[in-house]
Amino acid sequence: MNIKLSSVKELRKLTLQAIVDLYENGILLEELTKLPKMLLSGEQPTYRDSIYREREILKQRIKVYLNLNISKVRDMELFELLDILKKKFNCEKIPMEYEGRDHAVEVIEEACDQCPSGQYYATDLCRNCIAHSCEAICPKDAITFSNGRAIIDAEKCVGCGLCEKACDYSAIVKLSRPCEKACGVGAIKADKKGVASIDRTKCVSCGACYAACPFGAIESPTHLIDVVPHIKNGNKVVAMFAPSIIAQFGVGITLEKIKSLFLELGFAKSIEVALGADIVIDEEAREMEVREEKMTTSCCPSFYEYIKLHQPDMAKYISHVDSPMMALAKQLKEENSEYKIVFIGPCTAKKVEAAKYDIVDNVLTFTDVLSWTDARGIDIKTLASDKIEGSYDGWNFAKSGGVAQAVVNKCGKELQLIQMNGIKEGAEAFKQFRLAKSNTLLEGMGCKGGCVCGPSVIQKPLVAKAMLTKLKR
Repeated sequence: MNIKLSSVKELRKLTLQAIVDLYENGILLEELTKLPKMLLSGEQPTYRDSIYREREILKQRIKVYLNLNISKVRDMELFELLDILKKKFNCEKIPMEYEGRDHAVEVIEEACDQCPSGQYYATDLCRNCIAHSCEAICPKDAITFSNGRAIIDAEKCVGCGLCEKACDYSAIVKLSRPCEKACGVGAIKADKKGVASIDRTKCVSCGACYAACPFGAIESPTHLIDVVPHIKNGNKVVAMFAPSIIAQFGVGITLEKIKSLFLELGFAKSIEVALGADIVIDEEAREMEVREEKMTTSCCPSFYEYIKLHQPDMAKYISHVDSPMMALAKQLKEENSEYKIVFIGPCTAKKVEAAKYDIVDNVLTFTDVLSWTDARGIDIKTLASDKIEGSYDGWNFAKSGGVAQAVVNKCGKELQLIQMNGIKEGAEAFKQFRLAKSNTLLEGMGCKGGCVCGPSVIQKPLVAKAMLTKLKR
């Protein structure tokens, strides 16, 4: 499928595509050790300074993509993992210490480029003005001028930022790691080696660091190689796809065809999570009608992790209603307890939610599905159109504001709304919420813009939002 991805996502897609292709042809165990050289052939590097470093990094990526505990297997060669993988492919239990952890993201240390952080630099915008305000205000005499521009001595600089504020040309900037800048809760910092390190006591699993890292040093584990064997072995596997899947697979790929895609891939059933959202709308509207205090609402597990870790005194206001994923999964398990349920969405945090409640068996992202589809050589445009269900309000859960608006539309009393549009808005949103009256509903989204802006989306969010609007007609 001809979908343009960033180099980081393209490498992930090609690697997953190769893994699935080899597995479905029954030769993955025989070819696994050759995979890094197969995908990165030749002697010239493609992305870095050394082809050998590229292959070492890819080897670590493969371990993450096989959903293994990277901290346990980092120093192991791929051939040492073959016995473990043989059990996994036969859907048998592997030793617990090798099981993939319930982390939304993992750091591949070998890929981290040790980006400098917290340092101030004078850019080419420097005009070598007469005032030299930056030099004059620096308390450590860290700024000098050479060849007509300011030079900041990193050894003397204490990072106070006064020079940045003093420059009228905005010529001085603070360089921050992309991952640190993206994280709204300060959960990622450089360790003593300069490598990114995640503080799990702060991390809300939103995946912002994963989406932001230009080196692909932060990866999100995939359950793809757990799901494919279950289908191959004849288990009853159900695909539940999130509302944010709209427009993800390109122009002309309708929701009706996407629903058929999962049946083509071998799932026993394909069902819209929008139906789970409809369950949530009804239940939350009823709860809000009888509730005597304010309430938070969300379909986002990162939002609830944010409350738990960073606003714990607000936990008492969390809605008692399940997320759409959980509500629909419970309904499916009641229908048939043998179902293996797979959630498909753009979200890294859903992996944590699934592990926590042990009802949804696996979580795949859109990139995972794209890799699988390409490995199979499926042209989605040629597939039959299956009937799509779920209300517009249920589908509209995919964007910020959609969850709260759906409850307002259904609720029998007037509500005041507060919106937390992304983790970085958390402190301000809860500041307002603390002062709010009892008829207030706070909607929280981990990703700014909602699920259509999630860390594993393929297409531009604006396209998805436009397509959601068309569903209302």
